Amino acid sequence: MAMHLANAISYITDEEKTQSGALVGSHNCNVDTALQEMLATKRKFEKIDKRQGYHFIISFKKQEVRPETAMEITQKFVERYFGDDFQCLYATHDNTEYVHSHILFNSVSWRTGKKYRYEKGDWAREIQPIVNELCKEYGLSIQDIEIGTKEKEPKKWDKTKQGIFKWNHQVSLDGEDSISFATGYENFLKLMGQKGYGVKQKNGETFLKPMGEKRFIRLTDISGDYTKAAIEKQIGKGIQSRIGRSENRTPRIVGCRKNYRRYIPRTPYQKAFFAKMYRTGQLKRKPYSQMWRYREEAARFEKLQSQYLYLYKNNIRSAEELESHKKDIGIRMDSLDEQRHQIYKRRYPHKPALALLKIIEENEIRASYYRQGSTFYAPNYEKWKEAAEILIQKGYTVYQVTEMKETFQKELMEVAKVKRELKKESNLINDIFSESGRVQVAEKIMPALEAKENTREILRKGGDAEKTELTAEEIPAHTDAKYLENKPAQSKKQDQPVQAR
Repeated sequence: MAMHLANAISYITDEEKTQSGALVGSHNCNVDTALQEMLATKRKFEKIDKRQGYHFIISFKKQEVRPETAMEITQKFVERYFGDDFQCLYATHDNTEYVHSHILFNSVSWRTGKKYRYEKGDWAREIQPIVNELCKEYGLSIQDIEIGTKEKEPKKWDKTKQGIFKWNHQVSLDGEDSISFATGYENFLKLMGQKGYGVKQKNGETFLKPMGEKRFIRLTDISGDYTKAAIEKQIGKGIQSRIGRSENRTPRIVGCRKNYRRYIPRTPYQKAFFAKMYRTGQLKRKPYSQMWRYREEAARFEKLQSQYLYLYKNNIRSAEELESHKKDIGIRMDSLDEQRHQIYKRRYPHKPALALLKIIEENEIRASYYRQGSTFYAPNYEKWKEAAEILIQKGYTVYQVTEMKETFQKELMEVAKVKRELKKESNLINDIFSESGRVQVAEKIMPALEAKENTREILRKGGDAEKTELTAEEIPAHTDAKYLENKPAQSKKQDQPVQAR
């Protein structure tokens, strides 16, 4: 019942935020027993369900007010606004750049038993004027007051998701474009349908549904000029204009004429339609960048750079020195494993005490509420008390076990940190050996390929190749050292020199 109320009281009265409790006050109740008095009021009037309390926050501008002054303003606000009706607990926090005050009050009046009701408009009508008046008295700028309890505000029309507020401009542009080419009202609707709009007519009204939307939009809601009569009038004017221009045109002989059309920029709606066509693969995509081609090369370059810097930093000049360095890392990692094992070994005898400490820490806050008079937290208090008594019987104190726990955790974290760094070094050395292996394969392959190319050149020129041996075969570019080692020896027949024809 009172868990949220108790947690809120614990938060606003935090000693680290209120100068060790100096910036905490109360109204119609005592600071130390505010929770118990509020709960007693609820039980008295049998209103212990639903909303337990309300939370206001008064914020002040940065470096404009001292915490003590903010505390005075908060006290005066509470006295003026709540009078003798509600029990309040308030506190000023100075742990942030902006000094602010929290006001927590009971949802049930201790005097009348009626519940507090926040009606729409109370903020502007009652709360804000009091805050502004107090700020003016202290020479401060007018402040805003926030309500910690979230309220259900009237649903606002989302321009990015709903109705004509999203589509009116796009529909207007597409409509004007269709009117300029239409030969009649029905042809206008047909052109709009070709642009992707759903079209329907009902009770003499025309409705359009943009592509991807669920709702139809009344055409006259877009503009008052989009009635059937107005659109037909605009179409008629366009037709007459085109006829007039054709009649007044001086006849002339044209050798070749191309039907140019005035360029009309795409509307956002049309752009969205083209984007959908791209995503569905109906239009061929053209990559705007070729960076993806070099992504692997860039990653490989960074990898080689890190390997070079590691060798340079550790002054490693040969594979033997690198192997020795790797063995040294392995020895150090084994040493760390042993060190961690010794930490676990030292911690093992104290494991029951550490388990009891965990129970004490989990129930500490709720046990303190029980000691202040809230019987709701009696089970938590019993767990806390039992664990504390067993811990004392074992010869420990809470402070000793807490310090022991922090020491073990710190030692294990240091060992894990060093081991992670050594693991990175080990992986880097393995990568270096892998790179070295690829280099050796290349050194073996290239001479053989060069010999084969030389032989082919001799044969092409018709020279004597009897003394030229071709022992190398075509080797794929991805061949590695393992493939070369496992390759069976060539037969004598294959080793015979190639005779020139």
